[in-house]
Amino acid sequence: MNQTVTRTHRNKRAVGKPAHFWTPGQTLCIAFLNGDQAFKDAVKAAASSWLPHINLKFDFVEGDSGDIRIKSDPGVYWSAIGNNATLIEAQDPTMRLSPDLRAAAFFAANVMHEFGHALGAEHEHLHPESNIPWNKPAVYAAHGVAEDADEDDYARLSVDERYFNLLDASSFDYSPYDPTSIMHYPVRQDWTHGDFKIDLNRTLSEKDKAFMAKAYPYPAAETA
Repeated sequence: MNQTVTRTHRNKRAVGKPAHFWTPGQTLCIAFLNGDQAFKDAVKAAASSWLPHINLKFDFVEGDSGDIRIKSDPGVYWSAIGNNATLIEAQDPTMRLSPDLRAAAFFAANVMHEFGHALGAEHEHLHPESNIPWNKPAVYAAHGVAEDADEDDYARLSVDERYFNLLDASSFDYSPYDPTSIMHYPVRQDWTHGDFKIDLNRTLSEKDKAFMAKAYPYPAAETA
């Protein structure tokens, strides 16, 4: 699940499944389904942070036709993973972004995060080598999971999927675990044992850039 609700917070990223990547050299048509000009300009600026590191182009357009279709949706950050966007009904959004423009750095970080998903990246805190010392009862309690909830409880399963169920190493390409990745959720100290915490990462990390560059390489002749 790659949805962040602002009321409660936020391979080729550092973890990604090759089958979900777009074709290097492709121009992705990115359509805005709604939103004012300030929202669109802020999305373009943040999303373009990925462009210097990948062999892809973004063509931002108006209307409801695009490889990626963005809806301004208050309180929600979500995106389909990579080319899974092509499986979504043509009239539906493939990405939802909350228009939190008054918190510019927060908004930009979340846009970069969701565009990481749109490029095929999974969540970094679910990295197969992640070693976060989760205090699971504290995380469950913060999400309203009853203390006596069994393993099949829907709310508990949702939290497990979002925070605890690490990705299968045999199914993904990945670089070493990167707690500074834009694709990492913030981790509250009171959700962990000891003094472990991760604040909201607001910029692309060096590993984000390097991993995405490997996912979307330029032809050898262009880099020689």
